[in-house]
Amino acid sequence: MFKRKTVFIVGAGASKEVGLPVGDELKNSIASKLNIRFDDGYSQNSGDKKIVDALRLIVNERGGRDINPLCQSGRIIASAMPQAISIDNFLHTHANDADIVLMGKLGIAACILEAERSSKICAKEGVMDFGAHPHIWHNTFCKMLAENVQLGDLETIFDNVAFVTFNYDRCIEHFVSHWLENYFRISADHAQNLTRKLKVFHPYGQVGRLPWQGGGISVGYGTELSSRTLPQIAGQIRTFTERVEDDAMLDEMREYIANAEQIIYLGFSYGQMNMELLTIPTCSVYKSIFGTVMNMSPPNVNAAQTRVLQSLTVNGNQWAGRKEFASAGANQFLNDYWYHLV
Repeated sequence: MFKRKTVFIVGAGASKEVGLPVGDELKNSIASKLNIRFDDGYSQNSGDKKIVDALRLIVNERGGRDINPLCQSGRIIASAMPQAISIDNFLHTHANDADIVLMGKLGIAACILEAERSSKICAKEGVMDFGAHPHIWHNTFCKMLAENVQLGDLETIFDNVAFVTFNYDRCIEHFVSHWLENYFRISADHAQNLTRKLKVFHPYGQVGRLPWQGGGISVGYGTELSSRTLPQIAGQIRTFTERVEDDAMLDEMREYIANAEQIIYLGFSYGQMNMELLTIPTCSVYKSIFGTVMNMSPPNVNAAQTRVLQSLTVNGNQWAGRKEFASAGANQFLNDYWYHLV
């Protein structure tokens, strides 16, 4: 169990460990799905068919019939993906174009739901095989969480830990609930109720709530993609512009960061846009800082460290104490620093 107040900042590199797309992989997948073209105006020869079906539903609800303007917006996104830092950056640039934003969200939702379904932690028939992929950070985190914990301690197991994930997937919530159920030999309902106590912030939204989470549009982890529910799920995605306007969520997230005694960055790229969201307005607690910088050049590592320190500086006072950054994957990092973190 974590003894100090701890916030994990999770990026795409962390979800990569369980098979979710990262960087160019996600951009390429979105481009493929949104490059919607028809041979003769009727026979679709590229792009995602379920997205096209979803577009017909969307246009029909608007009282129209022509999906071509939306398809054109999809092709605009597809052609620009090789140029974009990320899909998030591109949608931020074109935040005032409703059709581009809609198509981008549909592409994101379709890609992430499919990736969850094929991920290493997708539970087959409700049962997760923990022996198949033991060397993932989610498993190591849960082992750290459960160290020295007895059944009577379960209600407080998440008291000192929270997550900020910039990923659209629900890997953390999904895995933790299954892990608790199997390790502590408790019911699925009990494990899910416990996991509801784990604070997980999704600044850019997520591809629906898991069915047991309640609130908003729900979709099971690994559920087959449906063109009918895809627009609703896409509606849960938020652009940077939209998220900046959500003061309540950001205030609560930043309060957790401000009160943390240690912050751990896992698979995070330290992008400027995301660091802006993490910048705290007030603070009274000095923090230990840990982070992965796998495959980052020394100049970029230095810049990333500077961005982290800037995000934790209030009125000229820097609230970062110990600083440890390592060129390691998320799982390796947690194993290497286990004794320092719990």
